Amino acid sequence: MMNDIWHYPRHALAKQVLGMFESGLSSALVFFAARRMGKTEFLLKDMRPLANKQGWHVLYFSFLDVGSDAKEAFTLALIEFAIEMGEPKWEKFRKRIKGSIAGLHAGLEFRDPQQTKITLKEIITDLAKQNHKILLLLDEVQILSLDAKNKDFIAALRTVLDIHKDIIKVIFTGSSQVGLRRMFSRADAPFFHFGQNLPFPELQQGFIEHLVIIFNKATQRKLDTEKLWQVFLEMDRVPQLIRSLVEQLILYPDLTMQQAKKQLLQSLAEDREYVMIWENSSILERLLLRAIIMREAELFSIDTRTALAQQMGIDTLAVSTVQSAIRSLKRREIIGCLPERGIYDIDDPNFKSWIEHSVIEDEENGSSSKSV
Repeated sequence: MMNDIWHYPRHALAKQVLGMFESGLSSALVFFAARRMGKTEFLLKDMRPLANKQGWHVLYFSFLDVGSDAKEAFTLALIEFAIEMGEPKWEKFRKRIKGSIAGLHAGLEFRDPQQTKITLKEIITDLAKQNHKILLLLDEVQILSLDAKNKDFIAALRTVLDIHKDIIKVIFTGSSQVGLRRMFSRADAPFFHFGQNLPFPELQQGFIEHLVIIFNKATQRKLDTEKLWQVFLEMDRVPQLIRSLVEQLILYPDLTMQQAKKQLLQSLAEDREYVMIWENSSILERLLLRAIIMREAELFSIDTRTALAQQMGIDTLAVSTVQSAIRSLKRREIIGCLPERGIYDIDDPNFKSWIEHSVIEDEENGSSSKSV
């Protein structure tokens, strides 16, 4: 893999995680963080290289872009992983699973609904029998919970991983608090008590110092570390955004840090994905999103409901109506809530920034074109 000068290594975290697996203290971990916070980069550029170096066989799989073919695509990835590890007998299944995915895309019926589930159990059992150290990196796994058709598949995955947890270790990641709770935290969740649920650690000032070093080497100019750290905090510590800001400063020497920040926020404001989410939300949902950002924690209190009703031009607003709107936002994975904190938040930090700068700030300045 080509060296990525922008990558800020998290060696200590990777060593800690692998040490927990090596010692038998844990067989599975669940990392939560909003999208664009560096989970995938950590798995691919820190966790996988370290594990390979220490003799582990590693499979990375992302559920984010496979859509309704999630179980077939994951089973196919497992089969190809087994073939790479010296199990050629799975070649015929590879062709069959590829055929089933092609059939689904063509609108044809998948004739044997038990095939992928049975194959899943058999392939993971075969992998475990080889007695190699195996690490599965399963990214954005909450996607499986969005489709009720995956229920049996998820249960089968839990069972077979539980049976072989001494050999096969797993790191799950997710960016939806609601989706992860459906899979890991509720008493009826398929992976309830399967692994430790951990918030993905936020990047600290060392990350900013790393970016400053890159900037200084690339430009022979100086960048103020403390000012960049403050902008990073203002941008909710989203690594992708601050990295883009530094790239802009490298490419356009005349830009100030605040000008680069303004341009980035403007590009977010023009993001059609966020515009569509906002426009497809009801008036109450939009008001609740604003209230969440403004940290109005008591969303169901009489004072909050009275204020919301006034903004909507109605006399009263029932608790059940607010609850219904909250459920809709959670179901669409726009917001989430950590049970131990009891506070709602926007799942996507970039969408949160979009609302802050394209709706709230513009309205305060009297220039918003995005009506509540």
